[in-house]
Formats: sequence, C-alpha cells, structure tokens
Amino acid sequence: MHRDKSFYLIQNVDYALRILFLIEKEPHSIESLQKETGLKAERIERILETFVDREWLSYQEESGKYMLGVKCFELGRAYFQHLDVRNLAKPILKDVVEKLKENAYLTTRIGYEVLYIEKHEVEKEVGILSRFGRVLPMYASASGKIFLANFDEREVEDYFRKVKWIKYTEKTKTPEEIRDEIKRIKKEGFSVNMGEYEEDVVSVAAPVFDYAGKVNYTVSVVAPAYRVPEELLLGKFKEVTVCAAQELSKRLGKL
Repeated sequence: MHRDKSFYLIQNVDYALRILFLIEKEPHSIESLQKETGLKAERIERILETFVDREWLSYQEESGKYMLGVKCFELGRAYFQHLDVRNLAKPILKDVVEKLKENAYLTTRIGYEVLYIEKHEVEKEVGILSRFGRVLPMYASASGKIFLANFDEREVEDYFRKVKWIKYTEKTKTPEEIRDEIKRIKKEGFSVNMGEYEEDVVSVAAPVFDYAGKVNYTVSVVAPAYRVPEELLLGKFKEVTVCAAQELSKRLGKL
C-alpha cells in the first residue's frame, strides 16, 4: 500500500525543526513563535525547554527571547570540518584555467611556508615547472604574502624574527618592503608576485576564508612573465582569481 510522504513525518519533530529554523533566522519569544507557527504556547514551551536543556537553544532573560545554543555551533563546525576542501576546489580551479589558460592552484601553509595541495594545469609548448606538491617561502610567493597579511600582529613579528631571508632573484623583496606590501594586501584582498622566487614567473593569489573567517587557503594562478604582463596580471587575472577564491569561501561556509 502506497503511503503519502507525510505519513512518515513525526509531528513533534517536524514542529521542533520548524521552531529551530525560525530561531536560526533571528531570536524569538514564545509569543512570536505562536504567531509564526500557529501552535499553542504550551507545546512551544515544551519544545523550547527540551532544546535549552540539550543546549541547542539558549534563553535570554533580558529580552525574553530564545537564540541558537552552543550545540548548533558544534554541529556546524563538525559539518565544515568534514568538507574536503580539495574536492570543492577542483571545479573552481578548472573554471579558472578555462578562463585564463594558465595553471591554477589551491595552497595552504605549513608553519611559515606555502604548500601547493591541489591543481589544474594546462599543457603548453612553453610551460613552467608545476608547483603542485612544492613548498615555497611566504615572502617570495603571492600565496605566502596573503597568509602573512592575515596574521595577527604577534604572528607577523614572530615571522620576521624567525625566518631566514634568502634573495632568490633580483626582484626578491626585502623585509621592509614585505611589511609595507602586506598592509596593502590586507586592504585590497589580493597579492601578486613579479618574479620574486623565479625570475621569469609571475603569480596572483587571493584569500579563501572558512566559516570562521580564517584564511587557511588561497587560490593562485601562476604563469610565465612573458605571457602575462603586469597589466594583465593586475586586470583579468586578478579579477578571475579573486572571484574564484570568493566562490570557494562560500562553499566553505563563509557568510
């Protein structure tokens, strides 16, 4: 015998979820929940008491309203921890490469170095050495400067105190130049590298924010300098890279 889907719904669970999602949008009092749901105050109060007891909701005596509790945060955090950021990034990196025809990467950091953990690369007669799986210094990479720009003041000072500075090319920045640059990066939301690690290689990177607003990843595009002059890097390449990083941030839960 075929039964309608509604047959299987547990009515009190359905009511409880409706109330929870209303409070997710904004804090509510029992009276306002009555207006929204049409339920009797006694039933609403029993549901709310259960949620408060289990820490899914909290009650604010000053306002007489209920708001989300710590368990909601823990559940959301668990969800985002289980997301595979590399899989989320793959279609985004592919889209970047289709638009720019140059290599795109997802990076993270290990200590004070940058690690390239995902890629979408193109095959060209004249290419560049893949950065996938490589580790680069922060101060000499576009992605690394993004991480530096999102350090707090204590972390920045610790970085400049501990890191051994190597001049990889004639264009490698000094510590003083990097200090000035990361201020701009923090403000503008992107970073470029103009041959500072490899003489004839340029790159652009943008920060990826997680649900807590932290920058643990970047999207980066890397190309030969002769194919991507500075005006193109700061124009179309920057715009596509920033959009890609913003899209991945959304998929990681950034509001």
